Amino acid sequence: MIVVIPGLLYVFLKEKNPKKKIKLLMPHLNSIVQMIKYTILLRQMKQIGKLLDEIRKDWSIATEENRQIFSTTASIEHKLTTIIAVTVYSGGFFYRMILPFSKGKIVSNNMTIRLLPCPGYFGSLDEQVSPNYEIIFILQVFGGFVIYTVVCSTKSICLMLCMHMCGLLKILTNKVMELTNDNDEQIVQEKIVYIVENQIRIKEFLNQLDQFIPAIYLIEVFIQVLIMCIIGYCIIMEWEESNGMGILTYVIVQLTCLIGTFSVCYVGQLLLDESENIRQAYITLKWYQLPIRKSRSLILLIIISNYPIKVTAGKIIDLSLVTFINIIKTAVSYMNILQQIT
Repeated sequence: MIVVIPGLLYVFLKEKNPKKKIKLLMPHLNSIVQMIKYTILLRQMKQIGKLLDEIRKDWSIATEENRQIFSTTASIEHKLTTIIAVTVYSGGFFYRMILPFSKGKIVSNNMTIRLLPCPGYFGSLDEQVSPNYEIIFILQVFGGFVIYTVVCSTKSICLMLCMHMCGLLKILTNKVMELTNDNDEQIVQEKIVYIVENQIRIKEFLNQLDQFIPAIYLIEVFIQVLIMCIIGYCIIMEWEESNGMGILTYVIVQLTCLIGTFSVCYVGQLLLDESENIRQAYITLKWYQLPIRKSRSLILLIIISNYPIKVTAGKIIDLSLVTFINIIKTAVSYMNILQQIT
């Protein structure tokens, strides 16, 4: 709030240029939205704790083969989180520290103005004199990196939970494919019981995720479209001003947004793919090799497999790679509209 409130006051009370208003509004919108996401997660900490306990339980009872599957999905989540963290902090470093210094001091009406990462309106406080300038500068940099930490942590938690579900679906697919490997009725019965129990556990895990993941991802999609639109607009502005460092900074920030959005949609695509694999495993199952009574018990499971397990944004938008392309198209369209009206 120390950074956001003075920044918004500056945008709406002091800045008169509409193009600069749009440019200055971007970091404050991002900060507000990220804090909303973080608040949602904090309100669901008890639920998240239960999900983490479920993950620990799954690891503790998993066979060596299943642990390998969990390790693979966890490795994907770790790589995505690492890439997100590197790009987020790199973009933040350039935006909060390199960009203000690269523009240097501005002389206006015989007054030297030292730039801040986020210009703000501080009332009677003169932000240009020392040590006010240094304190405000440090607070804005620190505040920015707090927001970047929130971004990385919220994405990491959501990705971890979704990727664990991918592992559960992969294990279930393997068990379905192994169902006809034995002809002994007792063994087949045990396998069917195991499959049903896992199907129920996956459904319960998904229901718990649906209590907060759709809300977070709806906010994520909305803010990413808005920010990518504004950043694209900022790149054009910096290009017109021939500001090489500004272009580089906004390109890095844009790359950060693209990677963050891609990671969410990619995990959504993995869930859809695993759901499709389960469906294919059921419909290609040689059920006629099973005892008649046992094959009948598969009917409900086959019907359930036709309803894919997926991650949604607000239970409105199914997240997949197709959604990622649509998000980019939407952001570009809004950027063109923004450029025309300003």
